[in-house]
Amino acid sequence: MLKNGSSRVAAAHKYVNAMLNVTYITGFVRKPEGRSFLIQQKSESADLVHAIPVQVGDGIAVPREFTPITVTCHVYGDKSQDGVRNAALRAIDMRTPSTRSMPLWLAWNASMPEGIKLDGFNPFRAGVIQPEYAGQEEAPDDPLRLVLEATRGRLDTRLGDNANVAMLAGVVEGAAYIKPTEHQQGYIAALIRQHKNPDQSIPVRLYSNKPQSHLSSICIGAPVKVVGQIRVKLIHGEPESAEDPPVILGRQLYIRCGEFSVVQRGTEEHPGDIRFPLPEWWHEMVQQRREASPGEKAARHDARPGQEMDVSVMSAIVADPSL
Repeated sequence: MLKNGSSRVAAAHKYVNAMLNVTYITGFVRKPEGRSFLIQQKSESADLVHAIPVQVGDGIAVPREFTPITVTCHVYGDKSQDGVRNAALRAIDMRTPSTRSMPLWLAWNASMPEGIKLDGFNPFRAGVIQPEYAGQEEAPDDPLRLVLEATRGRLDTRLGDNANVAMLAGVVEGAAYIKPTEHQQGYIAALIRQHKNPDQSIPVRLYSNKPQSHLSSICIGAPVKVVGQIRVKLIHGEPESAEDPPVILGRQLYIRCGEFSVVQRGTEEHPGDIRFPLPEWWHEMVQQRREASPGEKAARHDARPGQEMDVSVMSAIVADPSL
């Protein structure tokens, strides 16, 4: 049995290093193994490549296969040996989901590419979720009620209003515009940092009609808030033959959003989004990024001896090479 939980649990644990960091994922437990499992939110291929992986810490029981669940997580960044950035989810609370958070039939039965063998699990019958997979009516202390207020209707709600929401605040470590391709629209790739270790910075992608227009307002070291969704990107290789689908080499997790928001400064009475002052590593990060900036080098070259450099001439964007 999953506990119903309490809003106090989520409220007390939705910060990492005094910065907002909480994710709510609702779906069905798949492939529990060791201290991890997958969350399925829609019809899937047989290898469940789009399901969201979750790590489970000590003191939390790993749920059984096919259990409907809402998992409250912290999101952390990691960096592979070849420099690929990824997000990782660690569960801090699990509960039976409310009915308004459950995936919807239209999302679950979205069309899949031809030639893809489906997993076969379907919790719906005649467009209605089967009773054994249904959630519970929304409880008065359900913390997910606050998600709708935070998102203000900006998220893709095909999965259900609260099925996949990530709320994060931190400082911008790097950002760059990624040009569109035949299969992908252009977007801003950014790293949001909450830790002294830069390898733990969290990958975020900002999609909008004109993503380039956001670059002028994104500054390295600036505190920002992100409200988005956890997404899975597949890394494809060449197919073995012309008739076969592309080979899947791996997958990346990231947060997708539509904008960066101004943070609410925390106080002793109200934690807000970020507690100030920012940690000491923030000053070191900003200085290192400025020294690496082409704008910084040019300004230093043009400055007269003894003249202090004006921060305004710094390049606003310093792209991380892993973006």
